Parts: sequence; structure tokens; C-alpha cells
Amino acid sequence: MNTTPSIRASAASPNLAGLGLVLAGGLLGGALDLTFAFLYYGPSGATPVRILQFIASGVLGQGSFQMGLASVALGVFFHFFISECAAAIYFLASLRFAFLTRRVLISAIVFGILVFLTMRLVVLPLSAVKSGPMKMSSIIGELCSHMFLFAIPIAYAASRAARRRLG
Repeated sequence: MNTTPSIRASAASPNLAGLGLVLAGGLLGGALDLTFAFLYYGPSGATPVRILQFIASGVLGQGSFQMGLASVALGVFFHFFISECAAAIYFLASLRFAFLTRRVLISAIVFGILVFLTMRLVVLPLSAVKSGPMKMSSIIGELCSHMFLFAIPIAYAASRAARRRLG
């Protein structure tokens, strides 16, 4: 006879129902967005190390580029932390606004645009990043990455999690 209690996360704590899906959506969206950055900026000479150090430079400033793998690790952490926060925000919003779970594709595209604008107009200006204006091709590429590679996995995962929690 098994005396070990078996507890399902959703039965034990309704607030945790679907958390794994939301985390997975954030990880997948973040991974796809980072892969886009590596492939898009690679031909112009940006290495994955340099891209991740650039992400870390938002907190560390220009010193990030002299810190080697330590700043690379921080860049990975910061990128996926932001990705998971975005997934959590979408999930919480989807519990309040049902259209986010009914019209997932359109909601994801709008969410991707909002994330892109928030990063470019709020987060980057408040960070220690020193960068000039973006080329139009970079704006289009990054906007598409945020809409389709980043936001769609997050929206679908959060939508499934919200239905699981509310259902």
C-alpha cells in the first residue's frame, strides 16, 4: 500500500493551475526570439556572445562587453526573465479578459506589438544600453519576431492555462 500522498498542483492550489504551461510558453517564446536575434544579426557580425552581452548591458552598462561569460549568463537570465514576466502578464490578463483566450492569434499579434513598443520606448531608454536609432529593416524584423515568434507561443500557452484554470 502506498502511503505517499498524491497531490495535483491544480487540485492543491487553484492559483498554480496551468503554471507549467505559462512557464513553457515564456521559455519557448524567449528561445525563438533569441534564435531570431542570432540568425538575423549574425550575418552582420554580431555573435551570440555579443548579443547576450548587449542584453546584459541594459543593467551592467558598457562594462558588460569586458565581463566575458559572466555577462553572457546574465544576458540569458535577463532575456528569459523578461520573457517569463511577459508570459505571466498575458496569463493574468487572459483571466480577466476572455477575448485573449477566444481570439488567441489576433491577441498574440497585438501583444507582440505592445511588448516590442514597451521594450523600445520604455525599457531601453531607462536602461544603461547605449544604442542609436534602429534601421527600418531591424524594426520590421524585430517587430515580426515579437509578434510571431515571441507572442504566439506565450498567448497559446497562457490561453490553455487560463482555460484549464477557469474550466
